[in-house]
This record gives sequence, structure tokens and C-alpha cells, in this order.
Amino acid sequence: MAQQKLAIKGKVISSSDGMGLPGVSVQEIGNPKNGVVTDVNGNYQINLSSQSAVLKFSYLGFKTQQVGVNGKAVINIALEEDRAKLDEVVVVGYGQQKKVNLTGSVETARFDDAVNTPVTNSAQLMYGKFSGVQLTQGSGLPGNDGSSVTIRGVGTFGSVAPLVVIDNIQYADLSAFNNLSPSDIETITVLKDAAASAIYGARGANGVILVTTKKGKSGVSSVDYNVYTGLQDVTVRPEYLNAVNYATLKNEHDINLNGANAPIRYSPANIQTIIDGSNPDQYANTNWVNEILRTAPVQNHYLSFSGGNDKTTYRVSTGYLNQQAVVQGKFKSQRFNLSLNLNSKLKDWLEISNITSAYWKKFQGPTGGPDAITGETGIINQFERSSPTIPAYYSNGNYGIVDGSYQNVNFSYPATNPLRTGSLGDYKADNINLAERLGAKINFTKDLTFETSGSLTLTNAKSYDFNPIASTYDYDGNLVGQNATNTLKNGSTFNYRILNENILRYAKTFNKKHNFSALAGYSASYDRTSGFTGSLQGFTSNTDVQVFNVGGTANPNVNGGANEVTTISYFSRLNYDYEGKYLLEVDYRADGSSKFNPGYRYGYYPAFSAGWRISEEQFMKNIDWISELKIRGSLGATGNDGKNAYISKQTYNGGLDYYLGSSDVGAVAQTIAANPIATWEKIVQTNIGFDADLFKNRLSLTADYYQRKSSGVLYNNFPIPSSIGISSIQAVNAADMTNKGFEASINYRGKVNELNYGVGGSITTSSNKVTSLGYRGIPTIGAQSIVTPGQPYNSYYGYRVIGIFQSQAEVDAAPKQFGNAKTAPGDLQYADLAGPNGSGPDGIIDANDRTVIGNPYPKLMYNMNLTLGFKGFDFGAVFQGLSGVDRFLNDNGQQPFPDDRNNVLSYWVNRWTPTNPSTTLPRLGGQNNSQISTFYIEDGSYLRLKNAELGYTLPTMFTQKYGINRLRIYISGQNLLTFTKMKNFDPERPVGNDPTNPTDQQVPLYKVYTLGLNLKF
Repeated sequence: MAQQKLAIKGKVISSSDGMGLPGVSVQEIGNPKNGVVTDVNGNYQINLSSQSAVLKFSYLGFKTQQVGVNGKAVINIALEEDRAKLDEVVVVGYGQQKKVNLTGSVETARFDDAVNTPVTNSAQLMYGKFSGVQLTQGSGLPGNDGSSVTIRGVGTFGSVAPLVVIDNIQYADLSAFNNLSPSDIETITVLKDAAASAIYGARGANGVILVTTKKGKSGVSSVDYNVYTGLQDVTVRPEYLNAVNYATLKNEHDINLNGANAPIRYSPANIQTIIDGSNPDQYANTNWVNEILRTAPVQNHYLSFSGGNDKTTYRVSTGYLNQQAVVQGKFKSQRFNLSLNLNSKLKDWLEISNITSAYWKKFQGPTGGPDAITGETGIINQFERSSPTIPAYYSNGNYGIVDGSYQNVNFSYPATNPLRTGSLGDYKADNINLAERLGAKINFTKDLTFETSGSLTLTNAKSYDFNPIASTYDYDGNLVGQNATNTLKNGSTFNYRILNENILRYAKTFNKKHNFSALAGYSASYDRTSGFTGSLQGFTSNTDVQVFNVGGTANPNVNGGANEVTTISYFSRLNYDYEGKYLLEVDYRADGSSKFNPGYRYGYYPAFSAGWRISEEQFMKNIDWISELKIRGSLGATGNDGKNAYISKQTYNGGLDYYLGSSDVGAVAQTIAANPIATWEKIVQTNIGFDADLFKNRLSLTADYYQRKSSGVLYNNFPIPSSIGISSIQAVNAADMTNKGFEASINYRGKVNELNYGVGGSITTSSNKVTSLGYRGIPTIGAQSIVTPGQPYNSYYGYRVIGIFQSQAEVDAAPKQFGNAKTAPGDLQYADLAGPNGSGPDGIIDANDRTVIGNPYPKLMYNMNLTLGFKGFDFGAVFQGLSGVDRFLNDNGQQPFPDDRNNVLSYWVNRWTPTNPSTTLPRLGGQNNSQISTFYIEDGSYLRLKNAELGYTLPTMFTQKYGINRLRIYISGQNLLTFTKMKNFDPERPVGNDPTNPTDQQVPLYKVYTLGLNLKF
């Protein structure tokens, strides 16, 4: 007779506050294959084969309990917090530390369960979880939608990307992090001040992101499968003039610009044709935004296997992401992930570990690939560049290129049909990344250990771009334009980085009061990148095999290059605490880089921090509502070598041919002078903060004030005498910059009957200022930005608009604008601020009157989060916002008809006219109204519901019948709601990811709605 199974159920709560604990492991001792985890409210059910079985309840940060069943059908457990374990869960540079003993500014987010947020890059998981951290997604194009991360503002004129360390493998940029499977991640830790990041020296100048991935657990075998499918749609759709308003306003523009007798483009009869729709081939009413944008699918699959015993644990996972674009065309991205995490104790004195992480990202699109999106002829710019009077398709099936005014006296140039651009030709790109780390740990004694490791990261990126022979035709089938030659371009980039690290650790407690720990380490790395591009034309047809050695015959071209960098580092750390009350940490690192010449190669970075756990003092013992109270402070230095690999070496430019007699002689020349004394930038940071846990750890508070001073920042804008024959110099350690700010976060968790809840939030203030450009340094003025002392880095720079001229008398009384006698009522009026050589107002508006007109960096960042759990239901939401940030937008419909056929945003129907004397919008066809000015600065402040998720976990009493330990279904969304003053474009996205290169011509950001499932066996 089969033995009858015994069903046991119950609930696991925290003894301190009575709240249910989700994710607690419930294991039958002696039967490692029989185990479950508690649901979101702490409930569980498990089937046992014997009434004498013993259950083990284990949960990180709590004491493990073993309970005999003894015939009971219900077993409720209250787990006690294990302070020793709680204090050891914080990952820091090259190790772990007790949370209560931290003296630096460190913040951690933990992901115990499956990650269901529909993010396509893992950096987006950081939204709403950290103070002092700004994330920005620059594009919504699949495979190119990675987020940038800035920690505590801008501290250099070069890259501000933080160092990323994933399972002790170091990465120079965010690519590996963005492409990591979100469900692989266990913790993300941000090291923000110098005391926390100085152990990484120069590599930690912009802060450090430490990522640990999930590992197998001894005695617990599990299989996890997570899947979601969803739809993406843009967060905002810009509104442009319809065809009737476009034609009407275009005529008005041309008359204002060229005079009352100027020929107009659209006659009254033409406009009536648009209205009645009688000739859609020549006079259509096309909404190009709706034609270009669409709803696109996304899906994600994730599968993992984990387990182990007391000697070896393992975890292997694989993932697949398929994402299509919210713009029409061939755009599609796929990503395949593979991860292996293996840890083994071979001997009592020897442990080994192996980390393997790989991804393969495939991107496909039309010719040009991602570049088909941007630029004047790019798809997104056709929001404005393609007239709404041009149809998407002619009735003969050809793409719309021109409208009926094509052959008028005032004619319209042919457009670049975005639907044609999205389908023309072929582009394919493969990016394969492999990271491998093998480590060994030798335990000499229980106090003294030695660790050595070697890691290798490989990245191989290849692209293929075929631009075919193609023609365009008008509505009558007449040839309009032709690309008579097809072209194949191939590119390849290969990078590898080898890193060896060796660490000696010692930890000892003396007299049960004095706790010492120390580490000393040495590391060496070698990094090399090489690449080439080649092109060939003249394939016999578009359908031939499109490879270099078959078919193409004309204009072969090849280019390539390589660079390499080696570094050597020595680092150390000393920690001391007295009875866990008085805390001290000292870090020191020396970095040497091949980028610099001997004598300038090494940078030295000390850091000191101290803390006082006031809550451990005897006079605090009777204050039971204070669980933890600590004040801390730090002072430390880091460095930065973020310029090119050959800054100190003299390089030569090719392609500078010259004629000797009648012969063309190939030549190279020195055009940029090397800087043989270039060395590390230096960043000194101070931090003062406190941490508090109140009311039995239900309420936690953290606050920090920081100041970061960067000196010797590399800068290259200096006066160069023309007589020396060079155009520029390599950057010099000349400039200085400061950042300062305040961070605070608060979190509370509680329970009302069966409702568990948590609320929290954070705020960050930030201020950035360039303080010096060095001796004879000249401000760098870009098209709409400036780098100058006393202002934020790359501040917006232009003219200050003080109004709109309403009468000729106002025009006559005002300073003359740009020497233009045609300035008239309805034109923008600019402020007269300065004359030549910095003198006062001179009655003339010219380049001397430009000033700082905006700040591209937020003054305030804030986050809010909410979690709820009720029986089997769970809900979570994250809000994220910025305030006091400006966006410069003038590149996609904001200017008043700046080109031959450009459309404008719909608000231009309210432009200035003699009968509508607007004080906010100038006239069409006016003078100097497209100057870079405050007119094009918009308030980029916003509050966004970044993520929301609602889930339900089925009771284990049902799922265990089918061998399922956990089954959860959920719906979730990303970027669901946005509250902002900005219209038509997304406020989160910076203009071109770089204030010096503004563009609103990237793929719009997207919102995502998903339905998903989590299974655990």
C-alpha cells in the first residue's frame, strides 16, 4: 500500500513585528528534494511522508529553526532576527562588511525573488531605489536603449560612467550590466563616497556599482521559470499641424519672409482639395507621427537551475529577450543570456569559484541601422521634415515623396519618406560578450586567508550594412531620385581585458573588544581594442550574395585602428572597531597607467572614515524605540584617467597629401601636440552622514551631505599660435570643478491585520560648478553650450528673450538685432547684456550678448516607493522624478518653419499675427527667431510612475499537487504615468544624451504593459 502523505501548512512571521516573511526556505531534513518557500505573506504548505519528519526554516538575516512535526497539521513559526547575519549582507569593494559597521556612504538594493519589472536593460532596476543616483534612458530603439548612470553629479569633463563590478569582474562601461538578465541579480550596491570607492582608486572616481548574482544553496534544489509578454507604446506623441493648417501657415510664412507679392506654395484651390480629400496623391492629410510610430511586442523568457550540497553549490541560467521597435521598419533586437555560478570547497583549506557570464545581442534594421533613426534624413526627423500634404503611399503603390506643389514656382523639395527608410536595405549587428572569472581561496588559519583570481572579458562586435540601388517616383510614376550604386559596409571591433587580482586578508578579535581586519592586494590588467571598417560598391544586383569576395568591384575602402592600456595597482584596507561602537576605516591605493609617461604614471589615493554607533552606548540601552543610531564621516581621494590611451604620446594624422610638382604625395603630419606631462585627475570628497533604525527596525532613516572637488581635470582649449603649425593640443591637467549636495532616504514597513505594507522615498539635491579652466584656459563655446568658470558644466548658452515686439515703435526704440533692418513686430526681442570685451550694453544685439540660459542637470531628484501584501496578493509601485532641470529643444518642429518643407508643432497655430498679438509665440517668416535662446528652453521637471506591478501567488496547497512550489501570475507596467509641463517630447530623455549635442530625433521612450508568470519547482 502506498504511504499516505501528510500535508503541513502554516505561516512564518518575524518575531520583532509579527509581519509575514516571504521567501523563507522550508525544507524537510534528510530529504533535500522536498522543500518549498513561503509566499508573499509568509504562508506555506508542504507534503511530508512521515509524521516524525523535521522541518528546517531558514531565511537570510534570521536564525534558522528546526521543528519536529509530531503529527501536527499546522506549524506557525516566528523567526528571530540574527544580528550577526544581518550585519554581514552588505557588499563593499573587495569583500563584505557588517552593515552596522559601515562608515562610508553605501546603499544596497536586494532582489530575492524573480525580477518581473519589464526592463530591457538591468540598469533600469536602479530607478527609485537609490539616492544620489541619476538614471537616464536616451533612446527607445531596441538594443540601443541602455540607461546611463551618474552618481553624485558630474566630476570630470570626460566620461562620468561609474565603475561596474559584477561578481568581482570589472567593466569599464555599463554594457555588461545593461545586458545582464535581471532575474540573475541578487544585489546592487552603490559606493558613493571616496571612503567606499577609494579601494578601487582611479577606477572609482565616478562611483562604483557592485552587482552580485544569485548562487546555488546547499541542500536546496530548485528550477525557476519566469516569462512575460507585453506591448510597448511611446510615452508621448508629438502633435504637428495637419495639412490644412500647414498649407495655410506655410503660405503666411513665405509672405512674411519674401513680401506680399511673393508666390505662395498652396493656392486656395489646393487647400480646398486637402479639405475635401479629392486628390490624396497630390494633396494628402498625413499624420506622420501616427504613420511612423506603432505599438510593438516584447517578450522575455528566463530559466534557471540551482542546488548543491555542503561541498559544492551551482546555479546555471539562460535567458531570451525579443523586442521590436515602436517605429515602423525592420528594427528588431534579440538577446540571449547564459550564466554559470559554481562554488566548491575542495579541502578545508581550499575553495574555488567559477563565474561565467555571456550574452549575444542581435540587432537588425534597414540600411544605416541605428543611424537610420537620427539626423536630418533620419526617420524621427520626418515628424517635421515630411510635409503632411505628402501621402505615405501613392495610389500606384510607390512611397510618397512629393506633393502637388512639387513643380510650382514656390516648389517643395522631395522628402525622405520614413516608411521607405525603415524598409530599405539591410543592416545586421552581432555583439557577443563573454566574461569568465576563476578564483581560489586558501585558508591558512581561521584568521588569515589568501585569494587569487584571473578574469577575462571578451567582446566581439560585427556589423553588416547593405545600401541597395533604389529609385523614388512621384504620383505619376516619374523618376524623382535615384541611388545608382549599391554599397556594402562591414565593421568589426574586438576587445579583450585580462585582470589578475591577489588579496591577503587577516581578521582578529582581541579581548572580545578590539576587532581588527585588514587586506592587502595587488592587481594587474591589460586591455586591448582593435577594429576595422571596409566598404565596397558595384554589386551586379541587390539580390546577389552580399559579401566582399562575391560581386562587388568598385571603390574598395578599408580603415582600422587599435589601442591598448595596461594598469598596475596596489591597494589596502584596515578596519577597526571597539566593542562595535567606535569605528575606523583606512583605505589606500596606488594606480599606475600606461597612458602616462614615466614620472607621471602613478596616482595615490588615501581615504579615512570613522563612525560612532551611539545606540550601543550604555546610556541608550533604555531607549527601546531606537534600534540603531550611527553618525559617520569620511574624507578621501580618487583619480581619473578617462582620456584617450595615447594622450602623452605624439600621434600623426594621415590623409594629408600634398603635390610635389604634378605628383600627389601621400603624407602624415603632426596636427595635435602630445602632452608628455599628463597625469591623473584627482577628486577629493568629504561626506558626513547618519543612519537610524527606529521602532524595532520598522522605520529607517539615512542622510548624507557631500562635497566633491575635482582638480587637474583634463582640458584642451588654450590659445595656440598659428606659427607652430598645429591645430590643437592634447588635454592638460588644468581645470577644477566642484559638486556638492544632500541626500536623505526614509523607509517604513508595517502591518494592519493581514495587510503588510512598506512605504519609502528619497531626495537628493545637487549643485555642479566649474571653478577654473587653468592658466590661459579659454571657455569652450559649443553650438548651444558653454564650459566656463562659475557655471555648471556644459550649461546652455545663448540669448535671453525678453519679449515679442508688438509695434514698429518698440522695434525702433530697441537695440538693433544682429544688424538686421528687417526686424519687425512679431519678432523675438533679445536682451542687450554686453558689448565688446565684456563692456556694458552697447545698443547692439550680437554674439557678445550671449549668456548662460539653462542648466542641463537637475537641482533635485526624488523617489517614492510602495509595497503591499494581502493574503496571496502583492502590489508594488515606484515613482521617480527630477526638478530644476532644463531641456533645450529646437530640432523637431519647435522652430517656425526653418526650412523649405518643415512642418511645425501644432501650438504654432497661435503664432503672432497683427490680429493675434501673441506674447508667447513670434510671427512666422520673421527675423532671427531661430537663434539659440531661452525661447527654446523648456522646464524638464517631471514625476513619473516608473514601475507598477500587481501579482497573485496561488496557495501551495493547490500547486504542490503538481510538484510546483510556487506559482505566481502578475501584470506590470513601466513608464505608465508622467506629470510634467513639457509637451510633445519625453522629459526624461536628455537631448542626445549629451547637452553639447542636442537632438530630439531619437526613438521616443516607451511605456510597457506586460502579463507574466513565475514558476518555481
